[in-house]
Amino acid sequence: MNIKQLQALRAVIELSSVTEAANAMNMTQSGVSRLIGLLEGEVGFLLFNRIKGRLHITGRGEAFYQEVEPLLIGIDQIPSVANEIRQHRHSRIRLITLNSQAHSLVPLALERFAKIHPDTAISITILSRRELTHWAGGEHFDLALASLPVEQSYFEQESFVRFPVVVALPSGHPLCAKESIKVVDLVDENLISLDPFAIFQSGVKALFQEQGIESTTKIQTTSMLQAGQLVACGLGVSILDPFIAHSLKSDKIEIRKLIPDLEYEYGYMWPVGRKLSPLAESFASTITEVAQELTAPWLRRRAAPGVPHLAAD
Repeated sequence: MNIKQLQALRAVIELSSVTEAANAMNMTQSGVSRLIGLLEGEVGFLLFNRIKGRLHITGRGEAFYQEVEPLLIGIDQIPSVANEIRQHRHSRIRLITLNSQAHSLVPLALERFAKIHPDTAISITILSRRELTHWAGGEHFDLALASLPVEQSYFEQESFVRFPVVVALPSGHPLCAKESIKVVDLVDENLISLDPFAIFQSGVKALFQEQGIESTTKIQTTSMLQAGQLVACGLGVSILDPFIAHSLKSDKIEIRKLIPDLEYEYGYMWPVGRKLSPLAESFASTITEVAQELTAPWLRRRAAPGVPHLAAD
Protein backbone atom coordinates (compact mmCIF):
# COMPACT_ATOMS: atom_id res chain seq x y z
CA MET A 1 0.00 0.00 0.00
CA ASN A 2 1.44 3.38 -0.95
CA ILE A 3 0.51 7.03 -0.59
CA LYS A 4 -0.41 7.38 -4.27
CA GLN A 5 -3.13 4.74 -3.88
CA LEU A 6 -4.60 6.55 -0.87
CA GLN A 7 -4.44 9.88 -2.69
CA ALA A 8 -6.30 8.32 -5.62
CA LEU A 9 -8.96 7.08 -3.21
CA ARG A 10 -9.39 10.56 -1.77
CA ALA A 11 -9.51 12.21 -5.19
CA VAL A 12 -12.22 9.88 -6.49
CA ILE A 13 -14.31 10.30 -3.33
CA GLU A 14 -13.99 14.08 -3.17
CA LEU A 15 -14.43 14.71 -6.90
CA SER A 16 -17.01 11.94 -7.50
CA SER A 17 -15.39 11.15 -10.83
CA VAL A 18 -12.43 9.09 -12.03
CA THR A 19 -11.97 11.58 -14.86
CA GLU A 20 -11.80 14.57 -12.50
CA ALA A 21 -9.56 12.62 -10.12
CA ALA A 22 -7.19 11.80 -12.99
CA ASN A 23 -7.04 15.47 -14.01
CA ALA A 24 -6.37 16.57 -10.44
CA MET A 25 -3.58 14.02 -10.04
CA ASN A 26 -2.17 14.66 -13.53
CA MET A 27 -2.70 11.00 -14.45
CA THR A 28 -4.72 9.00 -16.95
CA GLN A 29 -8.10 7.55 -16.00
CA SER A 30 -6.72 4.06 -16.38
CA GLY A 31 -3.85 4.97 -14.06
CA VAL A 32 -6.25 6.09 -11.34
CA SER A 33 -8.44 3.02 -11.83
CA ARG A 34 -5.36 0.81 -11.55
CA LEU A 35 -4.35 2.48 -8.25
CA ILE A 36 -7.85 1.91 -6.86
CA GLY A 37 -7.78 -1.72 -7.98
CA LEU A 38 -4.38 -2.30 -6.36
CA LEU A 39 -5.60 -0.71 -3.13
CA GLU A 40 -8.70 -2.93 -3.08
CA GLY A 41 -6.48 -5.94 -3.56
CA GLU A 42 -4.34 -4.95 -0.58
CA VAL A 43 -7.18 -4.13 1.83
CA GLY A 44 -9.12 -7.23 0.82
CA PHE A 45 -12.52 -5.68 0.14
CA LEU A 46 -14.24 -3.52 -2.45
CA LEU A 47 -13.91 0.22 -1.94
CA PHE A 48 -16.29 1.05 -4.78
CA ASN A 49 -19.14 -0.58 -6.62
CA ARG A 50 -18.93 -0.24 -10.41
CA ILE A 51 -22.37 0.78 -11.68
CA LYS A 52 -22.87 1.82 -15.31
CA GLY A 53 -19.24 2.84 -15.66
CA ARG A 54 -19.19 4.96 -12.49
CA LEU A 55 -17.68 4.29 -9.07
CA HIS A 56 -19.92 4.40 -5.99
CA ILE A 57 -18.21 4.09 -2.62
CA THR A 58 -19.15 1.09 -0.48
CA GLY A 59 -19.86 1.15 3.24
CA ARG A 60 -16.49 -0.47 3.93
CA GLY A 61 -14.82 1.98 1.58
CA GLU A 62 -16.31 4.93 3.43
CA ALA A 63 -15.28 3.51 6.83
CA PHE A 64 -11.74 2.91 5.53
CA TYR A 65 -11.51 6.45 4.17
CA GLN A 66 -12.61 7.98 7.47
CA GLU A 67 -9.68 6.25 9.14
CA VAL A 68 -7.01 7.21 6.59
CA GLU A 69 -8.13 10.78 5.87
CA PRO A 70 -6.32 12.26 8.93
CA LEU A 71 -3.11 10.57 7.76
CA LEU A 72 -3.48 12.12 4.31
CA ILE A 73 -4.03 15.57 5.80
CA GLY A 74 -0.87 15.11 7.83
CA ILE A 75 1.04 14.18 4.68
CA ASP A 76 -0.37 17.26 2.92
CA GLN A 77 1.17 19.40 5.65
CA ILE A 78 4.70 18.04 5.16
CA PRO A 79 5.76 20.61 2.50
CA SER A 80 4.68 23.57 4.66
CA VAL A 81 6.43 22.10 7.71
CA ALA A 82 9.62 21.59 5.69
CA ASN A 83 9.38 25.16 4.39
CA GLU A 84 9.02 26.53 7.91
CA ILE A 85 12.04 24.56 9.10
CA ARG A 86 14.02 25.66 6.03
CA GLN A 87 13.24 29.29 6.83
CA HIS A 88 14.10 28.82 10.53
CA ARG A 89 10.61 29.72 11.71
CA HIS A 90 9.22 26.40 12.85
CA SER A 91 6.89 27.58 15.57
CA ARG A 92 3.47 26.07 15.06
CA ILE A 93 0.40 24.92 16.94
CA ARG A 94 -2.23 22.62 15.42
CA LEU A 95 -5.70 22.85 16.93
CA ILE A 96 -8.80 20.72 16.50
CA THR A 97 -12.11 22.11 17.70
CA LEU A 98 -15.81 21.40 17.57
CA ASN A 99 -18.08 23.81 15.74
CA SER A 100 -19.39 25.76 18.74
CA GLN A 101 -15.96 26.51 20.24
CA ALA A 102 -14.59 27.35 16.79
CA HIS A 103 -17.00 30.28 16.48
CA SER A 104 -16.78 31.60 20.00
CA LEU A 105 -13.95 30.71 22.39
CA VAL A 106 -11.22 29.92 19.88
CA PRO A 107 -11.11 33.35 18.13
CA LEU A 108 -11.07 35.16 21.48
CA ALA A 109 -8.31 32.91 22.84
CA LEU A 110 -6.26 33.23 19.66
CA GLU A 111 -6.49 37.01 19.85
CA ARG A 112 -4.65 36.90 23.18
CA PHE A 113 -2.40 34.00 22.23
CA ALA A 114 -1.17 35.74 19.07
CA LYS A 115 -0.05 38.76 21.11
CA ILE A 116 2.09 36.47 23.27
CA HIS A 117 3.37 34.37 20.33
CA PRO A 118 3.25 36.69 17.29
CA ASP A 119 5.50 34.49 15.13
CA THR A 120 3.66 31.22 15.72
CA ALA A 121 1.85 29.62 12.78
CA ILE A 122 -1.62 28.34 13.72
CA SER A 123 -3.75 25.72 11.98
CA ILE A 124 -7.35 25.05 12.97
CA THR A 125 -9.43 22.04 11.94
CA ILE A 126 -13.16 22.05 12.71
CA LEU A 127 -14.67 18.60 13.22
CA SER A 128 -17.90 17.09 14.42
CA ARG A 129 -17.77 15.14 17.67
CA ARG A 130 -17.92 11.87 15.70
CA GLU A 131 -15.10 12.98 13.40
CA LEU A 132 -12.98 13.95 16.39
CA THR A 133 -13.04 10.41 17.78
CA HIS A 134 -12.02 9.06 14.35
CA TRP A 135 -9.14 11.55 14.27
CA ALA A 136 -7.46 9.94 17.27
CA GLY A 137 -5.42 7.42 15.29
CA GLY A 138 -3.74 10.11 13.20
CA GLU A 139 -2.58 12.23 16.15
CA HIS A 140 -1.80 15.12 13.79
CA PHE A 141 -2.60 17.85 16.30
CA ASP A 142 -1.27 19.50 19.44
CA LEU A 143 -4.52 20.27 21.23
CA ALA A 144 -8.17 19.35 20.65
CA LEU A 145 -11.09 21.22 22.21
CA ALA A 146 -14.37 19.46 22.91
CA SER A 147 -17.16 18.92 25.37
CA LEU A 148 -16.36 16.41 28.10
CA PRO A 149 -16.30 13.58 28.70
CA VAL A 150 -15.06 11.99 25.48
CA GLU A 151 -15.48 8.24 25.80
CA GLN A 152 -12.35 6.76 24.22
CA SER A 153 -8.82 5.83 25.22
CA TYR A 154 -6.73 7.75 22.69
CA PHE A 155 -6.75 11.12 24.44
CA GLU A 156 -5.68 12.57 27.73
CA GLN A 157 -8.30 15.13 28.70
CA GLU A 158 -8.63 17.99 31.14
CA SER A 159 -11.54 20.30 31.86
CA PHE A 160 -10.98 24.03 31.45
CA VAL A 161 -14.47 25.41 32.13
CA ARG A 162 -17.86 24.40 33.46
CA PHE A 163 -20.73 26.65 32.46
CA PRO A 164 -24.52 27.03 32.59
CA VAL A 165 -26.59 27.39 29.42
CA VAL A 166 -28.40 30.63 28.61
CA VAL A 167 -31.51 31.61 26.66
CA ALA A 168 -31.29 33.79 23.55
CA LEU A 169 -34.36 35.95 22.85
CA PRO A 170 -35.19 38.32 20.00
CA SER A 171 -35.05 41.93 21.19
CA GLY A 172 -38.49 43.18 22.10
CA HIS A 173 -39.73 39.71 23.03
CA PRO A 174 -42.06 39.79 26.09
CA LEU A 175 -39.66 37.51 28.01
CA CYS A 176 -36.94 40.18 27.76
CA ALA A 177 -38.71 41.90 30.65
CA LYS A 178 -37.52 39.06 32.92
CA GLU A 179 -34.04 38.96 34.49
CA SER A 180 -33.97 35.17 34.14
CA ILE A 181 -36.05 32.65 32.22
CA LYS A 182 -37.69 29.62 33.80
CA VAL A 183 -38.14 26.53 31.69
CA VAL A 184 -41.90 26.88 32.17
CA ASP A 185 -41.70 30.31 30.48
CA LEU A 186 -40.73 28.58 27.25
CA VAL A 187 -43.72 26.26 27.04
CA ASP A 188 -45.47 28.15 24.24
CA GLU A 189 -42.35 29.49 22.52
CA ASN A 190 -40.97 28.39 19.15
CA LEU A 191 -37.68 26.76 20.11
CA ILE A 192 -34.77 26.81 17.68
CA SER A 193 -32.99 23.62 18.68
CA LEU A 194 -29.78 21.82 17.84
CA ASP A 195 -29.36 18.34 16.41
CA PRO A 196 -31.91 16.23 18.34
CA PHE A 197 -29.43 13.35 18.57
CA ALA A 198 -26.60 15.52 19.94
CA ILE A 199 -25.74 15.45 23.65
CA PHE A 200 -26.38 19.17 24.16
CA GLN A 201 -29.92 18.97 22.85
CA SER A 202 -30.52 15.70 24.69
CA GLY A 203 -29.74 17.48 27.94
CA VAL A 204 -32.13 20.31 27.09
CA LYS A 205 -34.84 17.81 26.21
CA ALA A 206 -34.29 15.95 29.49
CA LEU A 207 -34.59 19.20 31.43
CA PHE A 208 -37.91 19.99 29.76
CA GLN A 209 -39.17 16.51 30.54
CA GLU A 210 -38.15 16.84 34.20
CA GLN A 211 -40.22 20.02 34.36
CA GLY A 212 -43.14 18.26 32.70
CA ILE A 213 -43.04 20.61 29.72
CA GLU A 214 -43.45 19.84 26.02
CA SER A 215 -41.42 22.24 23.89
CA THR A 216 -42.40 23.40 20.41
CA THR A 217 -39.51 23.05 17.98
CA LYS A 218 -39.77 25.39 15.02
CA ILE A 219 -36.31 25.00 13.50
CA GLN A 220 -33.48 22.50 14.01
CA THR A 221 -29.87 23.17 13.10
CA THR A 222 -26.54 21.49 13.74
CA SER A 223 -24.84 24.87 14.33
CA MET A 224 -25.17 26.64 17.67
CA LEU A 225 -23.97 29.87 16.06
CA GLN A 226 -26.68 29.64 13.42
CA ALA A 227 -29.29 29.00 16.10
CA GLY A 228 -28.35 32.32 17.68
CA GLN A 229 -28.40 34.08 14.33
CA LEU A 230 -31.90 32.75 13.66
CA VAL A 231 -33.01 34.14 17.02
CA ALA A 232 -31.67 37.55 15.96
CA CYS A 233 -33.88 37.24 12.86
CA GLY A 234 -36.92 36.85 15.11
CA LEU A 235 -37.58 33.22 14.20
CA GLY A 236 -37.78 31.90 17.75
CA VAL A 237 -35.80 31.46 20.97
CA SER A 238 -32.86 29.17 21.61
CA ILE A 239 -30.82 27.65 24.43
CA LEU A 240 -27.09 28.21 23.86
CA ASP A 241 -23.77 28.16 25.64
CA PRO A 242 -22.73 31.60 26.99
CA PHE A 243 -19.72 31.79 24.64
CA ILE A 244 -21.79 31.67 21.45
CA ALA A 245 -24.18 34.11 23.12
CA HIS A 246 -21.26 36.47 23.75
CA SER A 247 -20.05 36.20 20.16
CA LEU A 248 -23.44 37.22 18.70
CA LYS A 249 -23.27 40.83 20.00
CA SER A 250 -26.33 42.25 18.29
CA ASP A 251 -29.00 44.75 19.26
CA LYS A 252 -31.45 42.22 17.80
CA ILE A 253 -30.85 39.64 20.50
CA GLU A 254 -30.90 39.53 24.31
CA ILE A 255 -29.46 36.85 26.60
CA ARG A 256 -30.96 35.63 29.87
CA LYS A 257 -30.10 33.02 32.49
CA LEU A 258 -32.07 29.76 32.37
CA ILE A 259 -33.63 28.41 35.57
CA PRO A 260 -33.08 25.72 36.73
CA ASP A 261 -29.42 25.51 35.81
CA LEU A 262 -28.23 23.09 33.17
CA GLU A 263 -24.44 22.85 33.12
CA TYR A 264 -21.92 21.48 30.64
CA GLU A 265 -18.17 21.17 30.56
CA TYR A 266 -15.55 21.96 27.91
CA GLY A 267 -12.04 20.59 27.98
CA TYR A 268 -8.87 20.18 26.00
CA MET A 269 -7.32 16.89 24.92
CA TRP A 270 -4.07 15.57 23.52
CA PRO A 271 -2.82 12.14 22.40
CA VAL A 272 -2.03 9.62 25.12
CA GLY A 273 1.68 9.16 25.70
CA ARG A 274 2.64 12.67 24.62
CA LYS A 275 3.32 15.75 26.70
CA LEU A 276 1.80 19.09 25.82
CA SER A 277 4.26 21.33 24.02
CA PRO A 278 5.03 24.74 25.58
CA LEU A 279 2.86 26.37 22.88
CA ALA A 280 -0.02 23.98 23.59
CA GLU A 281 0.27 24.69 27.31
CA SER A 282 0.23 28.41 26.60
CA PHE A 283 -2.88 28.14 24.43
CA ALA A 284 -4.60 25.91 27.01
CA SER A 285 -3.89 28.50 29.69
CA THR A 286 -5.17 31.29 27.46
CA ILE A 287 -8.45 29.63 26.50
CA THR A 288 -9.03 28.68 30.14
CA GLU A 289 -8.62 32.30 31.14
CA VAL A 290 -11.01 33.55 28.44
CA ALA A 291 -13.65 30.88 29.13
CA GLN A 292 -13.67 31.44 32.87
CA GLU A 293 -13.95 35.21 32.45
CA LEU A 294 -17.01 34.81 30.20
CA THR A 295 -18.56 32.20 32.50
CA ALA A 296 -18.12 34.09 35.77
CA PRO A 297 -21.13 36.45 35.39
CA TRP A 298 -23.48 33.53 34.74
CA LEU A 299 -22.14 31.44 37.62
CA ARG A 300 -22.88 34.33 39.98
CA ARG A 301 -26.53 33.97 38.97
CA ARG A 302 -26.83 30.30 39.93
CA ALA A 303 -30.38 29.18 40.52
CA ALA A 304 -29.78 26.35 42.93
CA PRO A 305 -27.17 23.76 43.99
CA GLY A 306 -27.13 20.24 42.62
CA VAL A 307 -27.65 21.16 38.98
CA PRO A 308 -27.55 18.65 36.14
CA HIS A 309 -24.11 18.24 34.56
CA LEU A 310 -23.86 16.93 31.01
CA ALA A 311 -21.46 16.89 28.07
CA ALA A 312 -22.21 19.36 25.27
CA ASP A 313 -21.67 18.98 21.50
